[in-house]
Amino acid sequence: MISSTQTLMTLAGELAQSVAQSDAAQAAAQVAQTGINKNLSLHEAPPAWVAVLIILPALLGITWLSYRAEPLTSAARTVLSSLRFGSLLLLLLIICRPVVIERRINEQPAEVLVLFDDSASMQRKEVYGGRENLAEAVDELSSGAPLPRLGLARRAFESKLAGHLEEHDYEVRMFRFGESISTLNSLGELSGAGHASHLGDALGQVLGANRGRPVTDLLLISDGRSTGGVPAMDAARSAAAAGIPIHTIVVGDTRPERNAILELIEAPQSALEGDELGIAVRVTGRGVSESASVVLEELDEDGNLGNSTRLVAEQEVELSERGERVVLIAPPGQPGASSGLRRFRVSVPPLAGETLTDDNQRELSVRVSPEKIRVLYIEGYPRWEYRRLALDLLKRGDANIEFQCFLLSATPNFPQESSELLPSLLEVPTTRRELLESYDVVILGDINPSDLSPDPEKVEEFAQSLREFVESGGGVLFQAGEQDNPRSFVLNDTLRDLLPVVLDAGGLQEFAGDTRFSFRPVLEEPGNPHEIARLNPDLAINRSLWEDENGLSGFFWYSPVKRAKPGSVVVLRHPTDMGSNGERNPLLVTGYYPAGRTMFLGFDSTWRWYRRFGKRYHEHFWRSAIRWLALGRLRSGDRRYRIETPRNTYNLDERIPLEARVLDEDYRPSVRPSQSVRWSGEDGEGGELELIQVADKPGLYRGALEVGYPGLFRAWIEVDNASSAQHVSSTEFEVILPSRENQEPTPDPETMAALARMTGGRAVDLAGLDDLLAEFPGGEERREPVSSRLRDAWDNWWTLLGALLLLSTEWILRKRWELV
Repeated sequence: MISSTQTLMTLAGELAQSVAQSDAAQAAAQVAQTGINKNLSLHEAPPAWVAVLIILPALLGITWLSYRAEPLTSAARTVLSSLRFGSLLLLLLIICRPVVIERRINEQPAEVLVLFDDSASMQRKEVYGGRENLAEAVDELSSGAPLPRLGLARRAFESKLAGHLEEHDYEVRMFRFGESISTLNSLGELSGAGHASHLGDALGQVLGANRGRPVTDLLLISDGRSTGGVPAMDAARSAAAAGIPIHTIVVGDTRPERNAILELIEAPQSALEGDELGIAVRVTGRGVSESASVVLEELDEDGNLGNSTRLVAEQEVELSERGERVVLIAPPGQPGASSGLRRFRVSVPPLAGETLTDDNQRELSVRVSPEKIRVLYIEGYPRWEYRRLALDLLKRGDANIEFQCFLLSATPNFPQESSELLPSLLEVPTTRRELLESYDVVILGDINPSDLSPDPEKVEEFAQSLREFVESGGGVLFQAGEQDNPRSFVLNDTLRDLLPVVLDAGGLQEFAGDTRFSFRPVLEEPGNPHEIARLNPDLAINRSLWEDENGLSGFFWYSPVKRAKPGSVVVLRHPTDMGSNGERNPLLVTGYYPAGRTMFLGFDSTWRWYRRFGKRYHEHFWRSAIRWLALGRLRSGDRRYRIETPRNTYNLDERIPLEARVLDEDYRPSVRPSQSVRWSGEDGEGGELELIQVADKPGLYRGALEVGYPGLFRAWIEVDNASSAQHVSSTEFEVILPSRENQEPTPDPETMAALARMTGGRAVDLAGLDDLLAEFPGGEERREPVSSRLRDAWDNWWTLLGALLLLSTEWILRKRWELV
């Protein structure tokens, strides 16, 4: 009987296990669909060992004793014992209180945080030499076209990781960072415009912002270079404590840096036809110590290195960490060129094994005006400076200058000097319209303003018109003389304001030197002379010309002034004489007022340079001065429009201010509320920007432009004419990576590997993306119970029916077999 009972118990156990497995599978499916889990449990059951060692043997013993003495066959005894055991077992189950536990489960999909480096260093383009598998991986991601680091990061995530994470039911949350993090809704929002990389701050912020969420992994895609903020390892410790592994993908060429860097320091935005162009660059070497060539090439009119490209200048430099300044001189272009734009490329040929080559070259363009400069020269008396300037240079020496002169000391019927095709002046032009329509530069010699006209109102009108002329982009030169200039300007507020120097209020500051001895001016910046003072491309020879005895003839007299005005540029100073401010007295000073150009020349004997060098340096100096003063008016084809930027170079994270000055057809400031400007980059992509008129300043319009990538850009004003839109004024500027992102541009794979190692993640480069997929196997959803409810499973009619069935069956069989 015991054997039969054991068999019955075994069958019952297998059936119960099968039912339990079926219920578990059904419950799991139910959780995935509804979030509710149902389990059957004996709520008041004794410990398992009590049930197995005491209760079950006792039930078996009671059952065996019940039918041990009865006269029954073995089969009948087994059946009745089984029924009795079943009844007792059912009673025992009811006593143990079987209940159904309903649990509501909150299932959350596993989340992966993806953090993209969106700093400016991710705009770098690299060679990826050294490791063949890395070069092949990069070539596969970029489809053969060079891509910056940020482009490779996007391609790597899109092509290798995004699909895998989706297939394995991971929810991806993307962020980008520079100095701080921001949510990334799509990869198209990545710009690479951040001016710093605060890697530690970004990791800490993204972990803090997602605390409590079902985050299983953090994926960092970066070059690993941090330029500020807290150490990245501090954030890694927080991730390790939270059990979140950081997987890293380092983007960039990880070889030790070997790089030649070329920076554009100074270049003119515009020039006149026939001008030499000085382009200053700084060349720095990182991880190298060798010589390299700096090459200046002139591109064709479309900005390409085509058949018309020519080598303009070349200079050998020694590469070093401190950098070396190089000035390359481009000779005048071909007269009458079809385009008014000269385009150049300055470059250092790539070094052997160089890791970064995108900073080896710079392109720039200079707008060249083919127009003649129109000069008004007003002089008090026929001094030697007047004779050399008016008669030799302006009248006979420069075909690109048209001039009219008025000598105040001349008799009324004296034929005033002028260019061949221009009439002689009968009186000094005094109206703003005459000045704006007829001239680009006004030279005031040794004159007293009161001598300009016998009518005081005409004198005041000239002063006001000259100020408006300069405000509209014109140039004015004040050349000192021993009689009136600049002493007589002290009492004329308007003309005094135009001067780039400060005069003594009492007009008592006079030359106190010994006219028996000459002096030679000294350059304020001999290593970077102003273009007016650059008489020779060789800096050493240029300095010798100005300062040495074997150079230009010295001067015996000059006009002292108190000091240069703030914002002005001192070009030449006296070698010894000190002013009241403790500085050597300025002799040549340039300035802006505010868009026009002004110049003060404190000596009057440049004609003496003829004695040793003939007209060579005299004409070079005066041409450079006149052309520099004229550029404010001649930077465009239409003198009524001018657009410019304060600087030539801007960081990627900066807004580029644009300023336009517009005159109407009567040469008065425009009163329109806005001015439309168009812009484009080297790739031809661009747009339109509306400049808004500055309050209470008619004709002046300002706005700011944001671009999303480095390169050379151009902005211009278009005016519709009868047939098409005409460019009437333009300006160019370069957008570069911020300085902090340029200081250490190479990737930092060591930091990326340390982050992964500390948190239990995996560190790979672009060649190891397939290895990273194993870190995302799927099935990492988080299940959390929300609520539970107990329901007695025995309290129903099935339990009563089962008990009645067992007891009734046993009673009927006992009666049939004639048992009491």
